[in-house]
Amino acid sequence: MDWYIKWFASITLIIAGTLVALNIYPYSMYFQLVGLTGWLIVGIMWKDWALIVVNVVGVLIMLAGIINYHFFTDWYLIIYERYQEAKLIWN
Repeated sequence: MDWYIKWFASITLIIAGTLVALNIYPYSMYFQLVGLTGWLIVGIMWKDWALIVVNVVGVLIMLAGIINYHFFTDWYLIIYERYQEAKLIWN
């Protein structure tokens, strides 16, 4: 089972890195959270403290970023502004 989880998590983190490079925000944080959680599960299965510590810290950082984005920014205005910009481009 750990083989499937680690490969799913690795592919998810590659996608997250691509989204960061393309500045597709906040979806990159969601993918990073899923990938880090997958590797955290693998670390727990393997009883590998290095993997556990690194991925617990990563999960906490991503959760803080997601909470900050949704509760302490005007994300709905950002989405509306991007929609308006796209609408202008295509008209």
